[in-house]
Amino acid sequence: MQDNNAWFEQVYRKNYAQLLKLSYYTLNDRHLCEDLVEDVFYILLKKQDELMPHPNIAGWLTITLKHLIYDELKSAKHRLELPLCFESDKAAYDAYEEPLSSILPEGLRPKEREIFILLYEEQLSYEEIACRLGITEANCRARAYRAKAHYRDLAADKT
Repeated sequence: MQDNNAWFEQVYRKNYAQLLKLSYYTLNDRHLCEDLVEDVFYILLKKQDELMPHPNIAGWLTITLKHLIYDELKSAKHRLELPLCFESDKAAYDAYEEPLSSILPEGLRPKEREIFILLYEEQLSYEEIACRLGITEANCRARAYRAKAHYRDLAADKT
């Protein structure tokens, strides 16, 4: 048993870097390459008793790795991969949505338009709007209330 462990460790140390480099040339994914090379050595470990007398163990490892790479490439064609992280700070773009500034009535003052755009288009909180405009949160709420009232008046006049 001790001889088997020493043999396996020697083969591992001698061939690991070379197999990793070989797989990286094909796959260009370090983590996947490490997984496949570890799979090759796992297979070697399971078949250790049969393969100890093998005359060209490095060749056997290389061929086994090539088969695993081929299997991975073949299965990757049929596998849908989605990224794990999303850009949550960016809103999704809707090509059919008009900008709010083009929909707002002409009678609104520039400060009222700005409050509407920050509140509804950019969906900022009152606190964030106040920081951006350099006013207090209470002042921001009052401006938003007055802008909404002015908008209702303008909408009522159109009908």
